[in-house]
Amino acid sequence: MRIGVGQINTKPGDLAATIDRMVAYSERAMGHGVDLLVFPMAALTGPFPLAEGQRDDFLLDTFDALADAATRLACPAIVPIVSDIEGDTLPEAMLLKDGAIAPLKLTAYAANVGDADSVPSPGDPSPDLPEFDVCGLRFGLAFTYDDLDDYASFDFGLDVLLFVSGYGYAADDSSSALGGALTDNRFVGDARTTGAWLIGAGSLGGYGTQVYTGSSFALSPEGALVASAPAFEEDLMVVDVTPCARATEGDAHTAENDAPSLADVSALEQSKLTPEVYNRPLYLWQALVLGLRDFVNKQGGRQVSLVIDGTLSSMVTAALATDAFGPSNVHAIVDCPGDLEREAACQRLAINLRLDARSASDIPRLPRADTPADELLRRGIVEAYLAATSQSLGATPLSTLDKTELAIGRSHLAPMAAQFMPLGDVYRSAVVDLARMRNAMSPVFPTVSLSSREVPTIGRLLRDGYSDESWVRAIDAVLQDHVEWSHSLTDIVHEDVHERSLVEGVIAAYERGEARRLGRGLCLMVSTTTLYDARRPLTLAWHDHVRQGSDPQADSIESVLERLTESIGARGDGRQGQEEAEQSGLEMRRTLSFLRDFAVGGAFGPRHPEPDSFAGRAMGPDAASGDDSGVACFRDSAGNEWPTPFSEN
Repeated sequence: MRIGVGQINTKPGDLAATIDRMVAYSERAMGHGVDLLVFPMAALTGPFPLAEGQRDDFLLDTFDALADAATRLACPAIVPIVSDIEGDTLPEAMLLKDGAIAPLKLTAYAANVGDADSVPSPGDPSPDLPEFDVCGLRFGLAFTYDDLDDYASFDFGLDVLLFVSGYGYAADDSSSALGGALTDNRFVGDARTTGAWLIGAGSLGGYGTQVYTGSSFALSPEGALVASAPAFEEDLMVVDVTPCARATEGDAHTAENDAPSLADVSALEQSKLTPEVYNRPLYLWQALVLGLRDFVNKQGGRQVSLVIDGTLSSMVTAALATDAFGPSNVHAIVDCPGDLEREAACQRLAINLRLDARSASDIPRLPRADTPADELLRRGIVEAYLAATSQSLGATPLSTLDKTELAIGRSHLAPMAAQFMPLGDVYRSAVVDLARMRNAMSPVFPTVSLSSREVPTIGRLLRDGYSDESWVRAIDAVLQDHVEWSHSLTDIVHEDVHERSLVEGVIAAYERGEARRLGRGLCLMVSTTTLYDARRPLTLAWHDHVRQGSDPQADSIESVLERLTESIGARGDGRQGQEEAEQSGLEMRRTLSFLRDFAVGGAFGPRHPEPDSFAGRAMGPDAASGDDSGVACFRDSAGNEWPTPFSEN
C-alpha cells in the first residue's frame, strides 16, 4: 500500500482555497499511485477552535467544505479538523472516501463507550483511539503523545500508526520537531514499541503565534527512516508500507512498487535514509523566520519596522526580519544613546543586511539621554517616529524584547509602538546562540556580545566570577527551571546547581513583573511554556519561599494530608467515624495525586523534559520504570505506575 502526506502551508479558515489545494495534492498523489493521502492537523481549520459564538457556524461551513472535498478528491484522504467541547480542544480526523465522510475518533468512541458489554477500567486506553482498515491494512491514528503511549502500551494489532501532530514547535521539546530531530526525540522508540509503521504528518507554517515546521516522516516497524519531508517547505511525501509480520499478507493490497517485506532485512536496510542531525539554534532560527513571515503575510502585510537600540536582541530581530521579508521590506531606526561603539556596530549591521535604516540623530530636537528619565523620554520620541513611519509605509512594527527582559527586565516604563515580539519566547542566552549560528552562516553581526544594558542586576547581588554571558546564562537557567519545568523555589535551590541568593533574587524579580508583562503584546510561541502560560494571579500577596530541611518533600502535600487524616481519625467516635475519616483522606490524596499528574499539560501542551534529559526515550533496563519493555514509566505519589506523559527529549 502507498501512503502520501500532503505537507501544505495554508491560511486557517480559508476553506474554499484550502480544499482546492487539497484536491490538487490528491491529483498529484494519484499520479504517484497513493492509496491514502493524509493532511496535517492545522491545514483546514487551523490548530485552535473559535469562540463559542462563532463555533457552530464555522463548523457548518467546514462540513460543507468537507462534503465538497469528498466528491472531488482523486484518492481517499484523511482531513483533520479542530473544534472544542466545553473549552477543551477537540481534534477529529475525517476519512473522505468514495464520496462519504467518516469521523474516525467519534466512531471509535461510540463503538467503545456504546458497547454495553464493555465496562472501561482506569487502566484501559482512551476510548476514542481510532482503528480502521484501508486496503486491507489495520490503521491507528494519534494526535498527542498520550495517544502514542496508549498505542504503545496496548496491543492493537496495527500495521500502520498515523501521528497527526497537534504540537507546535518548541525549542526545548525535540519531539515537536518531528522528523527534523529523530536522533533526539521519541519516535524511533514509538515505532519499535508498537511494531508498526509510524508515519508522522507535520503541520507547516505560522498559525497565529504558533509555529509548525513540517518535517513529516515515515519509520519502519524497526525504527528505520524510510521517507521524510523537508522542514519549512511544502512537500508531498510518499511511502510504501507492507503488512506487519503478525498480519495476514494475503489480505493486504500493495502498490506496484511496494517496499520490501519485513523479512527482507537486507533490502530494508538499503532503503533506509540517514536522519538529519538536529541543530537546535539553526532550527529555531528557521522557525522564527517562518513564524514571523506568516504572522505578517497572513494578515496582508509585507513590511516591518523596528528600533535597533544596541542590544543584541534588537540586532538579531533585524536579521530575522531581513531573512523573512528581504532587506527592502525592513525599515529601522538606529538609536544607541551614549554608546558610540555600539551605535557603530548597529550601523554596520544595517549596511551588512542592506536594510532601510536611518539614525535617530536625524530626528529634530531629540533630547540627550543623560539621566534615566531623559532616556525614557528619548525612547518614547523614537517610538513615536517608528509608529508614524510604520503607518505611512503600511509596515508592522516589531518589538525587540526577549524572554529574559520580559521576565525580569526593567523596560516596562519605556513606551513601545510595537505589539509583536519575535523573540518574546526566546531567552537571552539563546539569542546569543542564534547570533553566533547566523554569523557562522554569514558574518553580518559586527559583535555577538551583550550590551551593558542586557546584563541584568539582581537585587544587590555581586557577579563575582561571572562574565556577562555566564551571568545571563545562570539567570536564564533559573527562569527555565521555574517556567518551563515548573520547579518550585525549593526544588531549584535543592538542585545545588545555582547559588541560593541568585535563585531567590531571580524568582522574586520574576514575580514582581507579572502585571507589566501582560501589556507587552504577542510573541511567537517557540517553547513549551510561555510567560503568559506561567502567569500568576494579579495582586497575589503570597510569594514562594525556600522550605527548610534537607528533603524538599519533607513538608509535601502528601505528608500534610497524612497528618490531617490521622488527626481526623483521632477525633472521630467509633469505628464508623474512623473508617469515614480514612476513606476521606484516601480520596483526597488520590484526587490531589491525579490533579498533580494531570497538570503537566493539556491536549496540545508539549511535554517538557527534565533538565539534562535530552537523550530520547528511555529504553531497555535503564527506563524509568526499571523494566526492559522499552516504554518509559513513572510512579505517582500513590505508587501507581504510568506510561510517562513527558516528551522523550
